[in-house]
Amino acid sequence: MINAVIFDMDGLLFDTEIIYFECYRKAAAEWGLDFTFELFAACIGISREEAERFMKQHFGQDVDPAKIHHRTYELVEEYLQKGGPIPFRPGAKEAVKFFYDKGLKIGLASSNMRKWAEFYLRQSGLFDYFSAITTCEEVKNLKPDPEVYLKTAHKLQVPAEKCLAFDDSAAGATAAIAAGMRTCMVPQISKPTRLIREQAFKIYNSLQDIYPDMDELLA
Repeated sequence: MINAVIFDMDGLLFDTEIIYFECYRKAAAEWGLDFTFELFAACIGISREEAERFMKQHFGQDVDPAKIHHRTYELVEEYLQKGGPIPFRPGAKEAVKFFYDKGLKIGLASSNMRKWAEFYLRQSGLFDYFSAITTCEEVKNLKPDPEVYLKTAHKLQVPAEKCLAFDDSAAGATAAIAAGMRTCMVPQISKPTRLIREQAFKIYNSLQDIYPDMDELLA
């Protein structure tokens, strides 16, 4: 029986990926570079080091991806400070509340920074639903490594095999599968790999679609 539900954040709970893409695009343009959506999609859900490797392959070895990252973070901060909207993904708020009301422990396993994770959760009114939050600062290896999911399960004091995980990225779903969790992928930008199609418990178009399978998901 499932005792805890662990959510990814960006692209699953909040529709922030398009915000990040626009900020990356604007940052790269300041150096005369075209940050394509295809490049952005390749960088979703992976470590900063891996993303920078992709960026060097795309732009050339003379480009310093760290500068683009730094400028992007500044632009995201500006967006948030100006009160830019942080929209929910379809069904996200309702899903968190649903599992919480059923008495399950709720965790967050994000590759983002803690300050942004806490900001998004507080702004959205979801912060108090989460018993554990794990972000990139707390792990050595980011998704697709399972560390962030395993650490969240440890904080919740629930064995990994008794956790239900939801993630929108291929890297994140792979991480949750590797952690031994009952894994559901809800793709937004990245597509499920063959491994995910074979080993994920379910693949949904939206968190709105999970309820007909609830007995099976929580069994």
